[in-house]
Amino acid sequence: MSLSMRTRPLALSVVALPLLLAVSACDTTAEPAAEGSAPAATTAGPRAIDTPDCAPEGARAVVAGTEDDPAIIVLLGDGPQGIVFAPQSGADYCQWADELARYAGEGYRVASFAWSEDGALAVEAAVDVLRGEGAEDVVLVGSSKGAGFVAGLADDLEPAPAGVIALSPGVEVEGVDATSANSAYTGPLLVIASETDGSIRASESRQVARADDPATYVELPGGAHGVAIFTTDAGPQVIDQMDAFIAAAFTS
Repeated sequence: MSLSMRTRPLALSVVALPLLLAVSACDTTAEPAAEGSAPAATTAGPRAIDTPDCAPEGARAVVAGTEDDPAIIVLLGDGPQGIVFAPQSGADYCQWADELARYAGEGYRVASFAWSEDGALAVEAAVDVLRGEGAEDVVLVGSSKGAGFVAGLADDLEPAPAGVIALSPGVEVEGVDATSANSAYTGPLLVIASETDGSIRASESRQVARADDPATYVELPGGAHGVAIFTTDAGPQVIDQMDAFIAAAFTS
């Protein structure tokens, strides 16, 4: 099994113009704000846009979230079991393209996205779009920044995710607390980190796992961070663990 993790810049010629058109075409209107209060954010989408070149064959793209801070979401597959892949900082859905194709091929409905300014809204928009298309349960998978968000937001989502996988998470990302001690989420959780990661200390990732449940934490030798873990000697082991975790999460 081969996983070639790719992080490529968003092709402006593919996405920027359709995104502007999609956002400008939104016809939703916000409720009038109460006097003295800030205007409510106006929901945008989902609106179809051109599919990015890096997306797997058969994928499509939409813009969703809010009109002033939309997120681009790439979707693939069908069925009632959904997986959202949250990328690292500075990356987007291209980073997870191979996994989108692989998991969709195994019968899952999958999605990844490009970060909007509000990272939490980007994650929530991807989950909402996937559920709106027929996903009854959703597993969240994230790497680095994405790992912190999926762990930190797990107890805010309703319904709760069927499972959470966090690769190299820190204890906090953009004001979102990812630690298990401060989370009400009690569902399946898997945190994977490298012993000498130079970006996120393993001690931080351990706080995202549950102290009373050693099975929620896997520490690997070396210093690979986030999706780079897949390129190490431990990569095949991690892939197998993720596959088994996701399958079990949907049957628990």
